[in-house]
Amino acid sequence: MVAPNFLSGCSVLRDDPEPTVNVHQAVKQVDAILDKTFDAIHPRLTWREGPAHMSERRNSLTNTTDGEVSVDRDRYVRTKFSKAKLKELLTVVYRHWAKEGFKLRDANPREPSMSATASDGSIVSLEVSGFGDVRIGAGVGALSDGPSGDIDGEEGDKFPKAPDGGPDYTPDVRDPYWSK
Repeated sequence: MVAPNFLSGCSVLRDDPEPTVNVHQAVKQVDAILDKTFDAIHPRLTWREGPAHMSERRNSLTNTTDGEVSVDRDRYVRTKFSKAKLKELLTVVYRHWAKEGFKLRDANPREPSMSATASDGSIVSLEVSGFGDVRIGAGVGALSDGPSGDIDGEEGDKFPKAPDGGPDYTPDVRDPYWSK
């Protein structure tokens, strides 16, 4: 999984708010952020949902858990689109995030990628791989004593089996608008 640990870091010196929700509430928050992001993109994209994941936070001085975790999920865009439409996609997503109160944290036009944060500590990101694969992710903090790993019951979508019964198969999903 390519997902960054969105909110991992120092628990002694922090600039993000302390979490007040449990893990399952955090998953709902993350899913709502992703739903709104994908709803802002027209025409609609097809996507596959990755598992919800949590990463325990540790005190940077004592290396002990502090009862907080980072909860994140990625969605992988399956719609194929041209490089000419990539700038449009980034612009639409950036404008939506700004409207939702996210502040751009960093952007890399060469890769391309961008991430943004909200005042409540939520983080969103968009990355495009060298192969043109697009991943959009979101993360929030939560209260839990649980260990790092995928969250039970939040496994995400399963890939369909290949026609020959082999390993996972992702058909080429093309939308005429995004392919131009």
